[in-house]
Amino acid sequence: MREATGPRSAPLAAEAHLLQPMIERSQREPQRVVAAYRRGNEFVDVTAGEVYQRVRAVAKGLVASGIAVGDRVALMSRSRLEWVITDYAILAVGGVTVPAYETSSAEQVQWILRDSGARIIVLEDADMHDLYTQVADSVPTCEEALVIDEGGLDLLAERGAMVDDADLDTRIASLTIDLLATIIYTSGTTGRPKGCMLTHGNLRTNVLQNLDAVGDMLHPEGEVSLLFLPLAHSLAKIITLVGVEWGVKAVFCSDVSRLQEELALVQPTMVVSVPRVFEKVYNSAQHKAQTEGHGGIFDKAADVAIRWSQAHTDGGHHPIISAEHAAMEPLVYHKIEEAFGGRLRFAFSGGGPLGERLTHFFHGVGVKIFEGYGLTETSPTLTVNRADSWRPGTVGRPLANTTIRIADDGEILARGPQVFQGYWRNDAATEETFDLEGWFKTGDIGELDDGYLRITGRKKELIVTAAGKNVAPAPLEDRLRVHPLISQAVVVGDGRPFVGVLVTLDEDAILEWATDHGLPGASSQELFERPELCNEIQTAVDQANGSVSRAESIRKFAVLPRDFTVAAGELTPTLKVRRIVVEKTYGGVIDAMYSG
Repeated sequence: MREATGPRSAPLAAEAHLLQPMIERSQREPQRVVAAYRRGNEFVDVTAGEVYQRVRAVAKGLVASGIAVGDRVALMSRSRLEWVITDYAILAVGGVTVPAYETSSAEQVQWILRDSGARIIVLEDADMHDLYTQVADSVPTCEEALVIDEGGLDLLAERGAMVDDADLDTRIASLTIDLLATIIYTSGTTGRPKGCMLTHGNLRTNVLQNLDAVGDMLHPEGEVSLLFLPLAHSLAKIITLVGVEWGVKAVFCSDVSRLQEELALVQPTMVVSVPRVFEKVYNSAQHKAQTEGHGGIFDKAADVAIRWSQAHTDGGHHPIISAEHAAMEPLVYHKIEEAFGGRLRFAFSGGGPLGERLTHFFHGVGVKIFEGYGLTETSPTLTVNRADSWRPGTVGRPLANTTIRIADDGEILARGPQVFQGYWRNDAATEETFDLEGWFKTGDIGELDDGYLRITGRKKELIVTAAGKNVAPAPLEDRLRVHPLISQAVVVGDGRPFVGVLVTLDEDAILEWATDHGLPGASSQELFERPELCNEIQTAVDQANGSVSRAESIRKFAVLPRDFTVAAGELTPTLKVRRIVVEKTYGGVIDAMYSG
């Protein structure tokens, strides 16, 4: 059993609630641009003073609507400025924000509303309102639905016009760090989602912990972040709170389908993403180089970038590698930097493992990515890599006042002021997630090396073959997804004689591959039967197998007829694979893989 503890810092003052930094910014720098949203072909800037005044207007509308301290208000919308304004307005009156993903099904919305007892739901558009109406009769606690795109926030502001400012100020003055701020429902792979209860203190502490770790990388002026992750997810939420605390300009991506276009328009200095986005950037760049006949150059450039990064990380300097690196800058690296807008100084990755190879690659290209680790239950960050202690392949060291312990069975345990208060109305689940000494059980498996945490798998996802060999699927899956044709990979083999893998193909990449091989218009089934495609996937499998022993290696693969989707329940809203759903859906394919 090993432990690592972050640096010590003073605890929060009782009045250090989440509204405090927004109020102070609006008073100190009311004209500072803190946000921007797209309107037509341009982005419109919004100042700190304007944001806070809008928060106050909506908050007064909630008071007029009868929202009391502790009442829950549901919020279902894409990431946009109105999401943030509504969230802060709910907090200002002592309410509790209950977010729902914009991709949620009617059944999920019904459960979240019924379980939380939300009194009002704020929805983005008519489609989301139509979904809500399907379940409205079964959620009697929800008294009103307001639609942002149909003037719902304006209606609240009008309703609150007669509320005295002093009444709202009294509400804000009564806020403390112990007050419940949000209930975030985890997008679990099985069973009903559980509501994680996070207080003002949990979240504000995590904001300050993150700034303690990475604040020295942020410039006092001019930081711009393009936000495209769903704010219903705890990672996007904490990054937004960090931005409010520091004064980072948060630009809201109008649609993920426009991400490439808006990276060029916004030219962010920092982004926060899940690993899948970085994987897609790499795969797209590689595939484009191959279709243009420059695949060899790209592969050479990638190898040089990785070796250059490894050398610099180890504190060494190799003249030959440096010369090769300089030669590749105008040919390859500059183009990838431009794909992020050209001004990106660093990025943060969370929500899953990015992998050592890709981390080194992007560093060699000029985009340093800092991986961190945490869960919704931990507000979410527990560890993060820092500028002065950066180790690719790990998720960094513990944050201030945070202790990480590795249990005898390899499970990662955690303690810290950012750990949640428990699951809403679910004492049994709360009790189960803490051990007898009060440590939070993450469910992840990991190792500590000189204080750095390395994630090796999920406790419940470890595969045990029929021969008794323990196999962690994540490292193999990470290596497979690097291949430009592969979109997703799910390693299987629990209780089976050997390890296999289900593979989905990148839809754009496979169309180009078919054209390049003289098969335009061929059906998916025709393509899957082509030996050339099988050889491509087998090459990717062989490369992945090079990182494990023979007993852990993949012996067979199956290519699935379509990619995984959020709508089909195979992916979470943050694009993590729901392994159990996939294995159930494609059980027949798995059985066939092992027959004969």
